[in-house]
Amino acid sequence: MPPNTRWIVALCSITTVATIAYWLLFFFVPGSVQSSSEACYMAFERSFPVADGWMALCTFLCAVALSRKKAIGLLWGLLGASAMLYLGCMDVLYDLENGMYAHFSADMAVEAVINVFSLAVGAGFIRWFWRQRAPLLALA
Repeated sequence: MPPNTRWIVALCSITTVATIAYWLLFFFVPGSVQSSSEACYMAFERSFPVADGWMALCTFLCAVALSRKKAIGLLWGLLGASAMLYLGCMDVLYDLENGMYAHFSADMAVEAVINVFSLAVGAGFIRWFWRQRAPLLALA
């Protein structure tokens, strides 16, 4: 297995679990993860579950494939990484355009951590998976 594969599996697993937890909190514990109660923010956030679900599915399948030493982990990892970057960019742009970072609170700090995680880990995944593509493709 390529170096740091365990870290990649762990980060994929964290991404999957955290995404599911976020949406469970969002829909079943009102006010728990929402940075604002404004209608435009709530409408924006409600447009993310399917896309976040795709990202979580990709990172889950990547973690499973890499744990089983399967080459398909490369594909799922790159797909998940791309989804993370796309979703992170969408979220950051909304927050910037709507002055969300200017009203910094504990909820907004959580939002900022999610944004940084999505962008940094997504970019890091792409870099790692691309550099490790040969050994990953050589797996069973």
